[in-house]
Amino acid sequence: MQTLQFEGRRNTSRNPNEEVIAAFEQEHQIVFPSDYREFCKLFGSGCIGDTLDIYCPENSRLLLGQERLQLIINNIRKFSFGHELDDEKIDLLRNAFWVGIDSSGYCLVWDLASYSEEDSSYNLYWVQEDCPEFWDLESNVYYAGRSFFEFFRDFCNGLRINPCLKPSYFRY
Repeated sequence: MQTLQFEGRRNTSRNPNEEVIAAFEQEHQIVFPSDYREFCKLFGSGCIGDTLDIYCPENSRLLLGQERLQLIINNIRKFSFGHELDDEKIDLLRNAFWVGIDSSGYCLVWDLASYSEEDSSYNLYWVQEDCPEFWDLESNVYYAGRSFFEFFRDFCNGLRINPCLKPSYFRY
């Protein structure tokens, strides 16, 4: 089972309150899902079992993740070597909001284009950060769920790990 580590070297910010989260949302024109808001207020930024860093407002790495997504898009275009680019993947990345990263270089992102008022949430995806070997959506983008709470719960219980990783990678 994964363990939570929200102290020490990995926790680089304090837990944001509702005002901080609302100000971040307004400034960056995003609506956070309520379960993520609650997560941030309760835990703040941190690392789950030395495998997945999650970032919340009040942590500068949250916005650095947005820059990382742009670098992924740039790398896809730069290193395509004549391969046909997958516009669907580039659109997903262009509409993505970076929430965290795992220790193998897969980013956890929300697809902002998938927002629904019905559940006030987005689709979550794993996206390979390094310049991918293949450029199509199926090769290095994996659906991780819809609910941040369910993703977090299942990840901590070892049920929702990055599908690209072998189970032996995780220490239970």
